[in-house]
Amino acid sequence: MDNAIEIRNITKEYVKGIKVLDNVSFNVKKGDIVGYLGPNGSGKTTTIKILTNLLRPTAGQAFINGIDANKNPKEALKSVGALIEVPGIYDYLTPHDVLTYFGKIRGMEPAKIDERIKVVLAKVKLQEWEDKKIGSFSTGMQRRLAIANAILHEPDILILDEPVIGLDPKGIREIREMIKEFQRDGITTFLSSHLLQEVSETCDSVIFLNGSKILAYDTVENIQGRMAVTTIKVKFLAPVSEEIIVKLKNMDAVSNVTRKNGDIIIGFDGKPETSNAILTQMMSCGCKISSFAPELANLEDFYVSVMSDEKGVSA
Repeated sequence: MDNAIEIRNITKEYVKGIKVLDNVSFNVKKGDIVGYLGPNGSGKTTTIKILTNLLRPTAGQAFINGIDANKNPKEALKSVGALIEVPGIYDYLTPHDVLTYFGKIRGMEPAKIDERIKVVLAKVKLQEWEDKKIGSFSTGMQRRLAIANAILHEPDILILDEPVIGLDPKGIREIREMIKEFQRDGITTFLSSHLLQEVSETCDSVIFLNGSKILAYDTVENIQGRMAVTTIKVKFLAPVSEEIIVKLKNMDAVSNVTRKNGDIIIGFDGKPETSNAILTQMMSCGCKISSFAPELANLEDFYVSVMSDEKGVSA
């Protein structure tokens, strides 16, 4: 079986007639890192709670490694590690205390618990903090401890709900690097987030959810390839005069010109030959250019695009 996770025609109604999820279906292949993107209230956490049997769907089915997560949750979830919402922290306990407790809940043998505590704390770079009080931990350290708990029982699937929320850039980078390392160990990761840039740097594929429906699901590489490059960022050796701006605007191949943080952004049709023609004309005008770079589309551009299309359809 190629799929670690399967969502089949899931619908969830909290109030009769109001659907948080409406006939949602998707698969997550084994070994992939898949981001689940959408605005607050779009149904991301609801999906994750259905997958982990914290909620039951109104209709449809959720499968983990081919096992129905709601009909046979004990069997389905034994291969899953989960971090759902911000976990509670007991300040007076140590990582050893917390992980021992959850290891016992999972039915692990004492010797195995002690062995795995050493392994998982090393993976999340907390080995030197095993016997320190959690109350002294930073937010990033607490989040890493929560992830250590999620992988304590050696799951092959991780389900993470906003794993980097509230973290500083250093903490975000640490979590990203851990998730990539888990993938090298063969772990599948399904994570929800609203941080588009972070998802683009972490995930192989992205699912866009809005208005209770899936709007798009594709690899990050394909998404970026589908977005046309229509702007060029130009840096100059000296501030650009209004005379040069007027000359740029009057070029046949240029659709618009704007200033942004000291740079000049030129709009064009996205064709390589047009980019070359613009550069040639600028050089002939005596422009002293230090860099000339067509702007690559990113996940944010695609997100705005699909959301705008959805709003247009709804209207």
